[in-house]
Amino acid sequence: MIAPVLSFSQVPPSSSGSSKISLCQLPLEVLEKIATYIAADTLIPPMLPLQLTCKHLYNALSVHSNPHLYALLFVDWFDVSAAIRRFGLQTVNSTFARQFVQYCYAVQAIRSGDIHSRGVLSTFWTAFTMLTEDDGKNRRILETAGLPDFVDRFVRERLYEQHINGWPAENDVNSLALWLLWLTSSEERLQAESPAQRSQLIRLILPFVLMPIRYPATLAPYVHFSLPLPNCPSHTPHSVPTSHGSYPHYRDDNPAILDLYHSSQTEIGTPLASTAAKLIYFSRKEVFPVVVPSHLPLTREHAFQLGLNMVGPTQEDVHELNAHKIAQLVEPADVDWQMHVKGWERMNIEDSVNKAPSARWDNDWNRLTDCNTLYRTVSLRRSHYTPGSLAGLWQGRMLVPDNGAYGHLFESPDMPSDFSEHSLGVAAASLFMRLREYYCMDVEPNTPVPAGRYDDLSFNAWFPSSMKYQEIEDKLSISYLSTNTSTSGQQRSTSTARKQVYILNNPDGPTLHYESQCRGCQDRGTCKVAYRSKDAAFLAEAERQLDEMLLATPLPDGEMDDRVESEDEDDAMDVDQTVEMMAKRRCDGIMDIVLVGETDTRHAQAWHPYRFYGRVREWDGLIALMRVPGLSVNPHPLSASILMGYLVGGQTLVGNWRVTERPNEPVTFEGAWVMSKQA
Repeated sequence: MIAPVLSFSQVPPSSSGSSKISLCQLPLEVLEKIATYIAADTLIPPMLPLQLTCKHLYNALSVHSNPHLYALLFVDWFDVSAAIRRFGLQTVNSTFARQFVQYCYAVQAIRSGDIHSRGVLSTFWTAFTMLTEDDGKNRRILETAGLPDFVDRFVRERLYEQHINGWPAENDVNSLALWLLWLTSSEERLQAESPAQRSQLIRLILPFVLMPIRYPATLAPYVHFSLPLPNCPSHTPHSVPTSHGSYPHYRDDNPAILDLYHSSQTEIGTPLASTAAKLIYFSRKEVFPVVVPSHLPLTREHAFQLGLNMVGPTQEDVHELNAHKIAQLVEPADVDWQMHVKGWERMNIEDSVNKAPSARWDNDWNRLTDCNTLYRTVSLRRSHYTPGSLAGLWQGRMLVPDNGAYGHLFESPDMPSDFSEHSLGVAAASLFMRLREYYCMDVEPNTPVPAGRYDDLSFNAWFPSSMKYQEIEDKLSISYLSTNTSTSGQQRSTSTARKQVYILNNPDGPTLHYESQCRGCQDRGTCKVAYRSKDAAFLAEAERQLDEMLLATPLPDGEMDDRVESEDEDDAMDVDQTVEMMAKRRCDGIMDIVLVGETDTRHAQAWHPYRFYGRVREWDGLIALMRVPGLSVNPHPLSASILMGYLVGGQTLVGNWRVTERPNEPVTFEGAWVMSKQA
């Protein structure tokens, strides 16, 4: 690769008449070109011998003296859109070089194949970050390096190394291994697994799927709607001790510290192992389709012709189950994704990076970096869930274990030798729901419906237990009992309050947010919201660090991205440099999101009718949905179940379900569920 670069016919002969030229005499631009060609196949390692040739080449090509070169290599080899969205353009521009070295070390560690390396946790964190930033390049590099086989071997050989009473530990390395295994799962790999390999993997991850009493499914207990919690022991809810630990789970405030892009260290919480395990489990179960019983009617019309009017599936209904995968695999992004974005060439950098495929992981990433302590206000508003994501038809499955078998399992902290789906009597039930989203906008005099108390004997998806609702055209009317207390505090009266401020989300209709009417926009004086406007100390430190980096490190120029120079000058290197330390978004004016829906008539005839209603928790984007049998508007709440979970990767709902009564007591009847939206 070097030869073409060194064959310069136009190079003048030296004074001695020789046409030879030393590498040290080449201009820096040519040396950078040589280094770029050398790094074309395996990134950094081949460059080291060139750097060690002499002191001149080391100084010319080292990352410390030539960050410009490594920044160019980073943009050429890795995806940058997610970093720009999450950390701000100027922040990442000045640290691309350091990030390039970090990513290269991780790629080399994966190539080594050493799953017992002392640095495997760091490698997993870097690979996980790269996959949440993937726009086509990152995943290709990691898969070429052998990441799918690397994590597969780790899960099969090391998942139970630090077991507790036989149960696999939920620690950083195990959680990341399960997430990487899911993120690198593909249809080709699923089909290549032998039945024995598939069974082994399901057996290994099964505790994370079926034991919510040991492995939490939420970042904060679902019984809380308003977070953060008061940092006061007398007001902090207490868990109930069980043989398997305290329940519900209040996760330790011990986030990992990652060195990403900017000089300040990034706190990030451990991703939930149970979420990844459920996706792995259902994806393997879906390799083989559900058997279509031959005795079933062919279609619903055929059933009616036979006089069968009761609820039950037809062969057509079972075929529909098989036609749609509920654990949708993460499809590799197209490296040339920009070619499919209309008007991309005319967009500024801020707008264009929002169109990148990696944007689907922003809510998941924000959730981990922002919601790792229950006692601190999140710095990201309404960025853990994208409004409108849940509207539409969803299909899924829920696992229904035997209550008696669970009861026996809770009596001992040890993992039984026969722990399996069969020993717990696990059955699968189909789920269908069509949801609509209603918003409470930040407009005078709107206020959201108050949340129900966490210590109520029943859980009603964060609504007051007396809540009733009615849909009228494009409005949602909610009524509930409200307790009024006199100023003296002696008299209390109960009356019915009614909220009719929830407006239906219609993506094809006019916008619901107007800056001139939004109280938040008026209070700020702008519609732009900075992600990390935490406090003055952070901003002052950010400004100081940016000044130092700008003085010490030349920023990559227009060769990286010709559109960077087309940005507004005020957004590039302006006097208010603290703004450049923050990614920005526009206010959406939404104070509360309420979900309402039901089972479609066609699916209700096959899988029973249900009504759904719930809310989205602003703190972390947790979704709670009441699932009430029948289509009656106000059945008894204790006949219902509650679905709780997160929208993963913008496409799959994953969580646990349980009965609604006594929400703070240990789990007695709970199971996993996964759903994805039908096209």
